[in-house]
Amino acid sequence: MSAHSRTVLRTFVAIALTLPLIGCGGILPKKEPNRIIAPQVHVAPDPAWPQVAWQLTIARPTTNDMLDSRRMAVVPAPGQIQVYKGVAWDDTVPDIVQTAIVEAFEDSGKILAVGRQTGGLHADYTLQLDLRDYQAVYHDAGSPPDVTLTINAKLVDSTSTRAVASQTFREVVPASATSAPAVARAFDSALTSMVHDMVGWTLASGQQARIPDRKR
Repeated sequence: MSAHSRTVLRTFVAIALTLPLIGCGGILPKKEPNRIIAPQVHVAPDPAWPQVAWQLTIARPTTNDMLDSRRMAVVPAPGQIQVYKGVAWDDTVPDIVQTAIVEAFEDSGKILAVGRQTGGLHADYTLQLDLRDYQAVYHDAGSPPDVTLTINAKLVDSTSTRAVASQTFREVVPASATSAPAVARAFDSALTSMVHDMVGWTLASGQQARIPDRKR
């Protein structure tokens, strides 16, 4: 056997010996959650919302590392936060919130144009969002949790970068059962209610902020 052949053989043996170690060492992809849940958020337009002639962009909500994921967060006891095993949203939580808000504005028929902040729309205002809570909170062992959502919203003038309005929105909706589908429905209900209130507040606040401009 030539020196070159012996070198190739040694290389092949070395690679073969490492293959079992790769499988046992956790390098292979981890198993994905076996249930993917798509949020069902449908906000009915409110006739009381003002009609506006300005454009709006929605920023992706900022949040902590635990909530910036696809996992369904749960608080089993005060000061603890975990995730439901084997369950995941179909998108990250901040993207779910952003999509729900954009679609609610689009479906309202009350605004000239709306889009994501990264979409290139030259908007009059930007809605900046700080996502503080988006989890199921258990108070008693064995009892259904309360789903808690908290978002601080700031309406920012795109020209001056001045915040013209700010408000914290909070929703607490009890789940009907402890199962993941029941908890997911409570998340849907809480987010639907919150987005409804946020759309109305944004339209009214932006319109009110433009009154001084029309007087000048």
